[in-house]
Amino acid sequence: MNLRRQIGMNVRRLRLARKMTQLDLAFEADISGNYMSAIELGKQNFTIQILEDIAKVLGVAPLDLFAPVSAGAQMPKNLPRGKNVHHRGRRMKGKKD
Repeated sequence: MNLRRQIGMNVRRLRLARKMTQLDLAFEADISGNYMSAIELGKQNFTIQILEDIAKVLGVAPLDLFAPVSAGAQMPKNLPRGKNVHHRGRRMKGKKD
């Protein structure tokens, strides 16, 4: 497993443990949602500053994002749909198109 993938899995695990969406974490870390997604999937290079910002939002030391991940580990499951979705992009109740 490469280091980007390892960090991405740790970011996702920690984010879900705090019941945060990718957009919540991205907003707090001042990065785009697409960039956050790519980081979690291990497809994006990132700077040390971005790593520090993400760790700060998650309330962990940056070193915690480097924790070893077992070879057979799978990505944690997403938050249940509709849970914790209290922000951007949702229709207002009762509003008709």
